[in-house]
Amino acid sequence: ASQLGGRVSIWVRLDPALVERGVTVADDLANLSLESDGINYVKPHSEFAVDAATGTTLVMRPPSLGTYYSKRESDVLVAVGCADGAVLLCKSGVQAARPGDSGKSGKSVVGDSSSTAGESISIRSGSEAGEVVATIGGGHAPVLSIAFHPSVPNAIAVGRKDGTVDIYSQSSSLEDAYYRSGELAFRRMHRLTHSSHPVRALSFSQNDGALLFAGDDQGHLYSYDASCNSKRGDMGGPVKLVACALSAHKGWVMNLCAFPDGSRVATCGSDRSCKVWDAGMGLACSTPVHSFESVHDGLVWDVDCSRGHNSGSLDGKTNDRQKLITCGNDGCLQVCSAGE
Repeated sequence: ASQLGGRVSIWVRLDPALVERGVTVADDLANLSLESDGINYVKPHSEFAVDAATGTTLVMRPPSLGTYYSKRESDVLVAVGCADGAVLLCKSGVQAARPGDSGKSGKSVVGDSSSTAGESISIRSGSEAGEVVATIGGGHAPVLSIAFHPSVPNAIAVGRKDGTVDIYSQSSSLEDAYYRSGELAFRRMHRLTHSSHPVRALSFSQNDGALLFAGDDQGHLYSYDASCNSKRGDMGGPVKLVACALSAHKGWVMNLCAFPDGSRVATCGSDRSCKVWDAGMGLACSTPVHSFESVHDGLVWDVDCSRGHNSGSLDGKTNDRQKLITCGNDGCLQVCSAGE
């Protein structure tokens, strides 16, 4: 979580399967919650401040990229947006899961499914939380949205206030690196200029990143084909506009999320609605698969979808309906079914 002014707080929560086996986080006793007025408050496991950050744009590097962390990149990395147009990639102070770490170091790290019953997991990486490992893309319009590519390591898309979407990728050559500050070097691979309005919503399709979705303040929803980059080590392949829903929302597109199977994308807007779109031709004809109108009293700030399709139901049968959760300006969370 981030606050205005750039204060970042990080909490660690284990997979329920590990909790059932009695696995705990070593620092949980020190971070024991304090009860006040019937509410439990849990202290963050890591906190730091990024002075240049706005505090409105924060993304953690996805767990799916865990295998690409090198020995120098032992931390979970956090990307924060700045008013000067830069994205700062910072160390969190929390260890990243890497295959084989438990056997080599003798202790488990966050996300390691091989943890034994009753084990206490150390989450500290030993790094200074908030240490900047890369400064990417400064000198442009303020950053409003950030999205990591789910399969290309250290590749990010950045949505800006002037409507541009920049795509950056890690560079292995110093001569090709536009932005080198800290341990990692980056260069801008693409600049998408189809919108002239602020881009607050940005997401790659899961799990291959074949499509990039962007939503702007005019209510437009864009879909870009980035499939040529899925098997590359960078984002040097072409990224082309393939569809645009011109009236996805009557107002700002506040946020969006891609479904885990890559078939659909959900959006939410300032028009108090949440909509589900077919990732293919559904955008071109501006016709959503599902539309939840007046789901909140005011802006719908965010939307996300369930990551699993198989959850137990009360009658013991499998429930494969996709669920959406939204949060609005009214302070409520709403859960919607996006199944057929």
